[in-house]
Amino acid sequence: MGKIVEMNERTTASCESIARREGKSGCSIQNVMVLVKECGAVPGTNEHFIASLIFTKKAEREMFMTLDTPKERFDWLTRKHEWMTRNDVPK
Repeated sequence: MGKIVEMNERTTASCESIARREGKSGCSIQNVMVLVKECGAVPGTNEHFIASLIFTKKAEREMFMTLDTPKERFDWLTRKHEWMTRNDVPK
């Protein structure tokens, strides 16, 4: 339970940080996709493509926002793409 609370607090802090930087609500698709590009997942990559599919869901955006560094975010997107294509998960 403590881990869940901690993750929730980190997500909230990340969203608030982006909201302050962007001047609007934090975890919008647009704001998260900026971070996707900043971590190296540029258009045309598998990581960018999977982000464009999964970040229509708020829970996926919030999970992404719990990651602290661009490297962690890029690695997570890579693994997410591999997992979804290997397991033929419905998008």
